[in-house]
Amino acid sequence: MPALGAGGREFGCEYINTCMNYARIYYNIIQNRLDNPYQGYTEKHHIIPVSLGGSNHRDNLVKLSAREHFICHYLLVKMYRGNTNSYYKMLQAFNMMCHSITSNQERYKNCSKVFSRYREDFAKAMRSLQIGENNSQSGTMWICNLITKENKKIVKGAIPDGWVAGRNKWKQLEPKVKKLKEVKTKKYLNGYSVSIDGIVYDSISQAADSLGIGHETARMRFKSRNYPNYKIM
Repeated sequence: MPALGAGGREFGCEYINTCMNYARIYYNIIQNRLDNPYQGYTEKHHIIPVSLGGSNHRDNLVKLSAREHFICHYLLVKMYRGNTNSYYKMLQAFNMMCHSITSNQERYKNCSKVFSRYREDFAKAMRSLQIGENNSQSGTMWICNLITKENKKIVKGAIPDGWVAGRNKWKQLEPKVKKLKEVKTKKYLNGYSVSIDGIVYDSISQAADSLGIGHETARMRFKSRNYPNYKIM
């Protein structure tokens, strides 16, 4: 099993005694599970975090209960406090674990409460990870093809033939068609030929007069679905 270096320096901890206490608890949990496999739901845990150089080799993996997994990631945060870069990485890993979806919810009972203590540090960590070489976009650039209308990201350098820097540049070359708003005009039905029960009238007014009903009443009937025999020609 991977182990701490002399004096806890493997974890880059500035507060050696305190961090060694956390490390001792951390390794006790891991050693116990290596010797006594948990019977029930388990989650794989990297003993030395991958972000800090740990491998995916079986010697660096241990199966922990959900609660133990939570505690170990919490201990890693405590152990690395003092080494800014490593501390930020452990905070990010802890946050991801707290918000991941799993069939077992045991570890989440206290997750939000515990993580809230580190929320400000986590915000600083996220800002730090987006600066300079730490930014996931560092050293890359977007290019697009005006013919095929494709976008892709490449390592900064020479742009291939047929491509230009940027994204969706072809949209700037397309003619801008101004969409006219549909003008809804009031439809005055008087003046339209209409029919009632198959009898055609030159206008609603004429139909209303013939039936002996008010003009407005006739208009309402032509608009209503309750009078299917009132039809506009």
